[in-house]
Amino acid sequence: MPFTKGNSGNPLGRPKGSLNSSANEFRELLSHSIDSNKIMEMLNKIEEPVDYINAVSKLLPYCLPKVKPVDTEIQDIEPVVINLHLDNDCKEQ
Repeated sequence: MPFTKGNSGNPLGRPKGSLNSSANEFRELLSHSIDSNKIMEMLNKIEEPVDYINAVSKLLPYCLPKVKPVDTEIQDIEPVVINLHLDNDCKEQ
């Protein structure tokens, strides 16, 4: 019995973006094989500030999660008014 186009035999199957068990095992193995001390050692050998920043910026995507954009709507609100009184004498008013 063939399936109709767009319908699978398991409509409640694995969610999109979820990893299978072999991918999870590989990521775990890879994370245990990376020596953070060795990475710091290599970064500390970089003498030029620009090269150091470039190296760190290339490593950041592997350390920090991606930031999802936040949809914010600007509402009409009244501005905040701050009054500063600057005197030479510091007296309580």
